[in-house]
Amino acid sequence: MTSIWRAREFSTLVILVLEVVFFTWYLWPESGGHPFLNVGNAMLILKYSSIYGIAAIGAAIVIITGGIDLASGAVIGLTSVVIGYFFVEAGWGLFPSAMMGLLVGLSAGLVSSWLIVGLKLPPFIATLGVMGIWRGVGFIITEARFYDLSARLPRNWTVAGVPIDWVPPIVMVVLVVVFQIVMKQFQWGRSIFAVGGNEMAALFSGVRVGLVKTTAYVSAGLLAATSGVVLAIVQGQGKADLANGYELDIIASAVVGGASLSGGRGSVAGAVLGALIFGVLRNALPQIPGATFYDRVIVGLAVIVIVVMDQVMVRKAR
Repeated sequence: MTSIWRAREFSTLVILVLEVVFFTWYLWPESGGHPFLNVGNAMLILKYSSIYGIAAIGAAIVIITGGIDLASGAVIGLTSVVIGYFFVEAGWGLFPSAMMGLLVGLSAGLVSSWLIVGLKLPPFIATLGVMGIWRGVGFIITEARFYDLSARLPRNWTVAGVPIDWVPPIVMVVLVVVFQIVMKQFQWGRSIFAVGGNEMAALFSGVRVGLVKTTAYVSAGLLAATSGVVLAIVQGQGKADLANGYELDIIASAVVGGASLSGGRGSVAGAVLGALIFGVLRNALPQIPGATFYDRVIVGLAVIVIVVMDQVMVRKAR
């Protein structure tokens, strides 16, 4: 029980449960159905939190290595544009169009890792530059327009018999289970933690630091592109400014879920729980009069508080 209580995933889950309980109480109606606690609203929260959650898995992996990835939102936006171009303009099928979208994430990860590992640029500067380039490429392709995927997608369609609204949460759950196992049970995952904990010690232990960092950024790029595929299909459009500003929420989800910006500590499951925490906030606050725009303030405050607490814990551990 002591080990469970100390687990960061458990404390993050407790915060999520308390948050749900609070908004359930605060938004309790005097009559009629509950505006927050209902199946339809829960599905809405899960669907859109999954966009952040999938990308947050990759953000957590990069942060655990001691890096940062600011390009996730731009990758999501450009992925939607590429899918829209091939699906709407070129007339390709949805599956091959989605595969082309995933190439955006692969390219972003390779470019970022080359700048960081090859040219030794700071991760912040490298991924900031990649973010600007990818966002600009999206506007060049679309010429500030958008591709209407919904015009070619059938109404109320399903994927392998699963309603489209259920696809994002299912994809997120599958990915978090896979990456949680890989990070805990496989050599690659242990190498990720080793590089973030002490890069020099990992190098002298035989860990191929450059390769580990490259795979971390490629994984983050592919996961961000997966979010882009899901968002494009759910929203039914490909836009260059789609997912604008998502970088903060994605990184915040990973940090709140236990990823230390100092590297060496974190959890992909915690990152997804962090995405759900912010998903509940974004859904519930607009239902409170006068609190519509407070979610950005709360996200920023949460990141600062969590990072300060993390630094205090690191110093005490020393």
